[in-house]
Amino acid sequence: MSWSGTVTCSHCHLLGHNKRKCPQLTEDIKGKYDGNSRMAVQEREAGNENDAQWYDERAEVYRQKYLKRTKIDLATGEKVTNKASKAARMKNVTCGYCKERGHTRRVCQHAKRDKQVFVEETRRMRIAALESAREVGIGLGSMLPIRSTGYDSDGEWRSDILTIRYVKSVLWDECHANRPTLIVKHIDARKLGAANQSPYTSRDQITKLVQANDTALRYAAAEGQDLPPSSLVPTLDPPKGWLQPTEQSLKVAIKQVFPTTGNEYAKSRGYDYAYPSGITEEIIKDLGLEEHYST
Repeated sequence: MSWSGTVTCSHCHLLGHNKRKCPQLTEDIKGKYDGNSRMAVQEREAGNENDAQWYDERAEVYRQKYLKRTKIDLATGEKVTNKASKAARMKNVTCGYCKERGHTRRVCQHAKRDKQVFVEETRRMRIAALESAREVGIGLGSMLPIRSTGYDSDGEWRSDILTIRYVKSVLWDECHANRPTLIVKHIDARKLGAANQSPYTSRDQITKLVQANDTALRYAAAEGQDLPPSSLVPTLDPPKGWLQPTEQSLKVAIKQVFPTTGNEYAKSRGYDYAYPSGITEEIIKDLGLEEHYST
């Protein structure tokens, strides 16, 4: 729009309309469609099928542009409804998830079924992870000695500093089909009264924390040292509904596993769903979805 408030077309540079409404552009698009269509006929008659197909494809591009602007199909000369026009355009749409034509990611049935499989796999993984963690005996409030790197009381850097770690929280939501373990946050017990505990807090899978404790015990035995006994809490109770996850409750995890942002590869369907095997294939069969997968 110019300073005077008059619209100037960026295509023909005339006043009174914009590019979207430009009659000259509409005619130019029609002319390009007609020209490419004529060239396709000529090349086909001359026996040049490859060239003819190239001109057909170009003509189709301009047919779609003209259809979008005028709702008139140049191939038939007839006006089409909005619904028919959209259906025609959708035939050339490629889904960003499954890469099939004719639909978008928002309505992709492959994505819908894959998420259904993910939710069920998460349910089974959580049952197994909780059972395994309960066998170990670590829960909220557990205290166990481990050895790690750090500065000792004399200010010297050492690789075998003994600390008593206090388990302060369980990251329940981070346990899902793609991360089938329970992760806890633990802190140096001496820093429980600190105003800012974050520098002294770490996060680990329960299994790795157990391994660190075992390493400390073996080190102490080899050095003839005594370690404080581990103080475990044998109960580990997940929040309500954790063992019966839904797509809504797994919203954050699903966003990570089925991203809609990033490069084309990141947003595409994962190999485990395109070519399922193992537990994923087992779940697909249990859900009665075999006909929709390459199992």
